[in-house]
Amino acid sequence: MKAFIKIPTIYATLIVSTLMAFSACAGNDRPAKLADLPNVAQTFVKKYFTAEKPMLVTIDKEVTGNTYEVKFASGNSVDFDRRGEWTEVECRPEVSAAIVPTQIIKLVQNNYPEAKIIKIDRDRRGYEVELSTRLELKFDNDFNLVDIDN
Repeated sequence: MKAFIKIPTIYATLIVSTLMAFSACAGNDRPAKLADLPNVAQTFVKKYFTAEKPMLVTIDKEVTGNTYEVKFASGNSVDFDRRGEWTEVECRPEVSAAIVPTQIIKLVQNNYPEAKIIKIDRDRRGYEVELSTRLELKFDNDFNLVDIDN
């Protein structure tokens, strides 16, 4: 009976140790240079933020790969996935229309003409935009409006 009790304890200890090692490696932000980002991310920054000065570039080492964030002196910021594709853009007074898909811009202009898009997120499920009126709109990958949060 003692051997039976020790085996699960050993496995539990091994599992906990492994999880702690992964969590110690994940979520470690470290300062970097713009040149350390993937080429796709560097090109994006040069194209859409030419007049802005990057103040902080960070690399977040995660188990699934690195993610990146660029913060500008203006307070604007861009997050990138491991491939260098943007995942979040936050800008004041608004996100450049060249970044936002046309279908989303049209919907916002038609239904919220006084609002500006100040943040856009994208992931595998679709897009989410935050308007200057604090309204949040969620879209699927076909740009169908699927949710509105106040």
